[in-house]
Amino acid sequence: MLLLLSLPIVAAVAAGHRYLQIYAPTNVFVRRLSAKERWRTAAVLGVVGSTLLMAMHAAASAVANGAPGWLNLLVLLLAWDAIKLELAALGSAARCLWSGRRGLRSATLGS
Repeated sequence: MLLLLSLPIVAAVAAGHRYLQIYAPTNVFVRRLSAKERWRTAAVLGVVGSTLLMAMHAAASAVANGAPGWLNLLVLLLAWDAIKLELAALGSAARCLWSGRRGLRSATLGS
């Protein structure tokens, strides 16, 4: 009985998650840039992530100095987006290293 009552809640959460995966700005940004495995992609993701970290620090400082408490939600959102972009940058750099290693390996084996 409890399981039947929780099904609409699970369906609503799944629909919200799917919506955010498709339309959230940082998800769209990461999806567009991650299609190409280049060092430039990793650098762009890292710079945007670092910028978000600086904005998060500025918002946290403002809250600590007496700004409205609801700005803590902005701090959490900026922190989450910064973490997501920095991890995407690390993943992109790792893919570049791995593909470069494979290319170097095939070049040395072929000669």
